[in-house]
Amino acid sequence: MTQLTTTTEQQGEASKELSEHPILRVIVSPLKVIVSPFKTLKGLAQKPNIKGLIWIVGLVLLTAVSVYFAYASKVFLSINGADTSFLASNAFTGFILFAITQTTILFFFSWIIYAVILHLVMRLFGAKGGSWRPLLVLVGYTFSILIIQSAVSALLVSTLPELHFGNLSTWPPSTEDEATIVSDKMKEVWFPIPAFHAVAYLNYYINVFDVWMIMLSTIIVRAFSEVTWNKALMISVTAFLIRLFLRLFVGF
Repeated sequence: MTQLTTTTEQQGEASKELSEHPILRVIVSPLKVIVSPFKTLKGLAQKPNIKGLIWIVGLVLLTAVSVYFAYASKVFLSINGADTSFLASNAFTGFILFAITQTTILFFFSWIIYAVILHLVMRLFGAKGGSWRPLLVLVGYTFSILIIQSAVSALLVSTLPELHFGNLSTWPPSTEDEATIVSDKMKEVWFPIPAFHAVAYLNYYINVFDVWMIMLSTIIVRAFSEVTWNKALMISVTAFLIRLFLRLFVGF
């Protein structure tokens, strides 16, 4: 009995030491928001963690770029008369650098705009909170769901068959005729495959990840302003609908 108790206590102490390690806390912070959002976001509302947010932003961008890699791995072009993977072409480096730059700009733009929208809607509903900076940090944590969304999208794209373009030597298509060739090939090869439609659903339609973001935003509003759950949900849904309108008609 004494030995068992001692072992249990040692395991508990080891677990406590790991949980208190600053580097480990930063690494697991995205998972904590995803697995235990209520407790995590409530704690962050009281003490925002910038280091954890930086890690989340890095993972969001990394997984988003992985989707571009997955698509690029499926494209084969006719270069110097040989069937060549786009990944092995000279144009790939420029393509991926542009994708990284574009993804980074769009992410930060979306993050700031959503934080502004949520802040304004909270004021409209009479929800009083703290300063602007903690809210901006908290909203950044809601984008942790994009890590899973992009990872799933990249995985689905990796299951799609290759696209061989014997009449194209550059990517992405630069003319209207080339764009038509690509579109026709995708319809022919990818359209019958469920994974292709799943990727479109995850990225272009209202889906489970949008509902997840509404839930996380509701928790943030509740933790940040101490309003009722019903009012927090109304604020979160209103902010999401405004963001959705801007995403559909403005393009962010």
